[in-house]
Formats: sequence, C-alpha cells, structure tokens
Amino acid sequence: MGASATAIHAGLVAAGIEFCIYLPDSGTGALTSLIEADTRITTIVCAREDEGIAIAAGLFVAGKRAVVVMECSGLGYAGLILARCRLQRTPVFVLASHGGVIGEPFDYHQAPVAAARAIVDGLRLDNVVLRPGEAYAETIRLAFQTVENHRTSMVVFMPLYLDTVDAAR
Repeated sequence: MGASATAIHAGLVAAGIEFCIYLPDSGTGALTSLIEADTRITTIVCAREDEGIAIAAGLFVAGKRAVVVMECSGLGYAGLILARCRLQRTPVFVLASHGGVIGEPFDYHQAPVAAARAIVDGLRLDNVVLRPGEAYAETIRLAFQTVENHRTSMVVFMPLYLDTVDAAR
C-alpha cells in the first residue's frame, strides 16, 4: 500500500475517525504508519483481532468513531465478537488487508481469505472490496457513514494489488 494508503487515510479523516485499533501487519503497515503520524487519530495497538473489535465496539457505545485495521485472517479469529456486535446492533468498522476474490499473489493466502469471507458472509456483514481505480477516500467515508447511520458492522477489504494495478495504468 502506498498511494492507496494515503487515499484510505484521507477517507478516515473525512469520516471523522477518532480512534484506530490495529494489530501490526505487513499488508497494512503503510496505512497504520500514516495513522500513527496523524495527531487527529488516537491509535491503540491490540494483541488479538477480537480484542481490537471489542475495543472499537466499546468506543462506539461511548459515542466515539473508530476503525479496526487488520489482516483478513483476523476476521476468522473474531467471529464470536462480531456476532455479538451484530446481535446487539453495536457497529464496528473494519479495514482488512487481502480479501479480494481475484489477484491474491500467493496460494497460501487462500485459507485466511476463505475464513474471512465465511465469517463475513455467515454473519451477513456488509462488505466492500476496494477495486483498482476507485475513489478510495470517498468509498471509505461512505462506508463509515453507512456503519454509523445504519448501526451495522462493515468490512472493507483492501487487496494488496491496489497500488500495483493503479501504477500500471
């Protein structure tokens, strides 16, 4: 993530995100570095993905705007807390690396992508896969607006190929 990280960060700022909870990951490192450097967003590094989702849910209950940034495999670990959030209508906004149906560079990414998609589909969570050439900042802003206004959880998948494909254009 390079240029896409900059645009996604701009979308988070436009959405008024106040907190970012994340588990460090090579696929989201460029984005979380930008967020760490932004004094408008408080960052919290978590030890487990389900912990990050629980923190974000608590922040929403307290009237704060939060995002959880993780690798998509973390969704596989977070099914129980995501189900709890869905049932009690406590929204959580998640940005997850990988998750695209196409363009994954390695076959070993299939297992975490399959687990993440099974959780998202099984819980009927709203989700979007960012596509090359899209207006990433506006997509992020609108996605969070939906989370907040509909009191629903949403996962935005950020495939690793975004910058590669955009740069080739």
